[in-house]
Amino acid sequence: MQIEARDILFVINPNSGKQNPDSIIKQIKDSGHDIDYTLTQSLEDFNSLWDKKVDDYKVVVICGGDGSVNCTLKHLVVKKDIILAVLPNGSGNGFARELGFTSDVGNLIEKMLNGEFRHVDLAKINDDYSINVAGLGFDSHVASLFDGSKFRGLKKYIYCTIKGVFSYKPIEVELFLGQVKVTGKFWGIYLANTRQFGNNAIIAPEAKYDDGLLELVLMKKYPIILSPFLVYKMFTGKLKNSKYMTYLRASEFTIKSNSKTYHVDGEPRSMTEDLNISLEKERIKVIKMN
Repeated sequence: MQIEARDILFVINPNSGKQNPDSIIKQIKDSGHDIDYTLTQSLEDFNSLWDKKVDDYKVVVICGGDGSVNCTLKHLVVKKDIILAVLPNGSGNGFARELGFTSDVGNLIEKMLNGEFRHVDLAKINDDYSINVAGLGFDSHVASLFDGSKFRGLKKYIYCTIKGVFSYKPIEVELFLGQVKVTGKFWGIYLANTRQFGNNAIIAPEAKYDDGLLELVLMKKYPIILSPFLVYKMFTGKLKNSKYMTYLRASEFTIKSNSKTYHVDGEPRSMTEDLNISLEKERIKVIKMN
């Protein structure tokens, strides 16, 4: 596809992110290309942008983390011709890491102007969407603690994880995959479209974002003393070898649970009904980085 500088829009949230908005804007201007950018002060501003402005562009660059990307999904499924790009500027940046996006604005612009893109699957969870990793149980418990914190970043996430270990109780789950029913108490249930939560914490080493299947990860309760070993396995991509982990693959299933929360791409949600999950293959377009 032919993409020119005038076809690109950077969307910047000045209230979040590690990289200062002024720094991002300076890099855009220093690129030597006349590329548009806009700052959104709120979710209302962001949604209004999709209603009024993005149709003038071919590529929308989200400057943020997995949560910012997640807010974009409901718009991308409607505006099918828009291509997504990401300038990672969040706490974990799991999706951006998996797709090869970096914080190098110049390199990102070069890749966009190449005009190459790939199709990526989306998980539909009731009326919501997930592009990276969704889940319930311990993961959503940590997401709720992290979301309620005024600070962000890897250190804060580790703190919330450690705090969560001592305040969390396993959830009861009924999992329906066609005619197969799985029941039990679990530490967590994870729905992985890509391999990692973020910060290279790999929960599903064999997950692929374009294979038409979700990696369904069931984590059994484990002794707290083993937490450092499981964390080590996660960051080295060897978690699948653990006896506390069960991996299934499916494109459609239902989850019933007594969990009060779940999350989509790290964004916490209240669990008030069963989760009906289906995978929508090659649902959106994403700029190809590698």
